[in-house]
Amino acid sequence: MSVRSSQLRTAGVFILGYSLGVVTLSLFTAFNDVSELSLPPSSSSSLRAAPNNKYDHRRLLSVMDYTDPSTVSEKDMLVTDDGSPPQQELIQQEMPQPQLQMPLPQLEGEQQAAIVRHVHVGNMCRCASGILPTIGPIVTEEARDTQIVQPPSLATGMHAKHFIQHPSSTGCSCMKDTNKRTPYASTTTDLFLKKMKLHECPHVFPAKYEWENMPDLGVEETLPLFVGVQSYESPLSLNGTLHNWLDHDFFRRINARDVFVQLNHRSPMDDRIMSDFQVHMANMQRQSPITVLGDPSSNLHPGRTISDMCRRAESHPDSHPNGENLLMFLEKDWNLYNGASDVPSDGASLERLFRGMNALAQRGVPYIRLKRKSKEVSKSKTWPCPSQGFPFECTTAHQHRWTNQPMVVSCKWFLRYLEPFALLDDPIMYGCRSGFQENRYCDWEEALQDGRIAWANSQWVVANVISGNHRVFFHQEVDQ
Repeated sequence: MSVRSSQLRTAGVFILGYSLGVVTLSLFTAFNDVSELSLPPSSSSSLRAAPNNKYDHRRLLSVMDYTDPSTVSEKDMLVTDDGSPPQQELIQQEMPQPQLQMPLPQLEGEQQAAIVRHVHVGNMCRCASGILPTIGPIVTEEARDTQIVQPPSLATGMHAKHFIQHPSSTGCSCMKDTNKRTPYASTTTDLFLKKMKLHECPHVFPAKYEWENMPDLGVEETLPLFVGVQSYESPLSLNGTLHNWLDHDFFRRINARDVFVQLNHRSPMDDRIMSDFQVHMANMQRQSPITVLGDPSSNLHPGRTISDMCRRAESHPDSHPNGENLLMFLEKDWNLYNGASDVPSDGASLERLFRGMNALAQRGVPYIRLKRKSKEVSKSKTWPCPSQGFPFECTTAHQHRWTNQPMVVSCKWFLRYLEPFALLDDPIMYGCRSGFQENRYCDWEEALQDGRIAWANSQWVVANVISGNHRVFFHQEVDQ
């Protein structure tokens, strides 16, 4: 083996290392809406006038270690003695890799080599088995710096996460469960977990936290929520639903970041209704962003619609930086209830419902139905799964079928597990109802029930709103 061949291999290693460094540096600097952030010193224990809950992309310097190309001379670029390119051989040398500096609070200025975002969390609320934990929304004006900065990773995203804790407006309450028919509070048979009590171990060193005010680090206070509506040749039903929601100030109350409206077989009447509705919203000073989708030839099935809307959410300015967006999806003819015992008219109950779903989606429940469980589901296969004081009833995908009724889904979960099936355009996926085969239309709901889509043998957790005083939507079809 010649000296020149060895030199050339070394030059190749240096060039590849340089390329990796430049590419990775580009990835870490390609974020917009960023500003300088100096993390507070470790001695700081509280913050005032905390920023709001919109996603707070804060950028510091991204410093990568890479090989300087000036160290590669022209003679290192020569070919082998016989003029041919060097043979590819296994190089027993570790290639230099870009190294991201670990973001630690005590670092300052250029030493803080990471992109950092604030993650706003509240307090945990825990109660003994069979007692319903209830906690109010956070107080954004008061905050504590936890001094916890989680480094970036493939699992948690390319931002470092700086956790900011806010107190609850009402504190934590443990309420006795009085609903005997369908208990609201969860129970456990684990002898250790059911003893839930104060941690009373004497501290050798002074503790910053008490058991009652531990931060709920696994639950971001507000994941971005998007609303998705699908309509097929039903402009009157769509019009009635939108005005019903506006009457309840629905979009503002649930903090919808955008409202996607998919118009299959879009018509001039659809356009007129959407235009008139947006003018009406402006006149009522209840403006909300609305994105109208579809064209006269479009006919997306629900799976493709959810897929498209989740991807639009990812590219939205208010998207979660890691794609942890929520989508409330429903068809065009679901109206909010108006009864005295229904969620919308019960003060802050609608807000409590969506706060509960926000936390539930971050605690292992990717699919939340805004209806009571299907009557075929055995009570023995369900369990209470309250969240933030709002009662839900949970089961698994193996026990409860997918329906196209109103739902909130985790976009990250849907894109990971169900979008590939939504993209499967094959006659095996077409429905059996009249016109489905001829129009190459996938019966998404049926495919999830008969085994063409991996649902029945999955163990994803499915949550349902408990019936009774927590009804949300009713079906109101106008177009016939």
